Amino acid sequence: MTSLNKFSNLMASSGVSLDTLGIRDIGLARENALRAVEILRHENLSILGGDVYIRRGDRLEVAHANWYADPKPDEGREAYLHRSWDKAETYIKSFPEVADAEVLFAIVVEKAPGADIRPTARLKDWLPLLG
Repeated sequence: MTSLNKFSNLMASSGVSLDTLGIRDIGLARENALRAVEILRHENLSILGGDVYIRRGDRLEVAHANWYADPKPDEGREAYLHRSWDKAETYIKSFPEVADAEVLFAIVVEKAPGADIRPTARLKDWLPLLG
């Protein structure tokens, strides 16, 4: 199984739809978000940033928290890739737990070569392409 298939399977099996918030995206619990970072690292796809959501039972809330990793001027591709993965991993690991709730992370990824999706694609956009 390729890494992108693993990524697609992770999204399909573990992702939480954010549609009830009017957001066409998928959130992942902390451990699954960290797995997603590792898969994207293996595929050499940058993580452009992400948003945080809170799930309390069946209710979803916007956490009003996010991170981003824009390329710096004169930063090489390899350096940017490593910085984007490290920043995502650090942010996800260090985001505080929320009492009586689950923290979800929606990750914004670089588009895969040959994929016909916008450069700041959300994870949900990958599912039809990777399945």
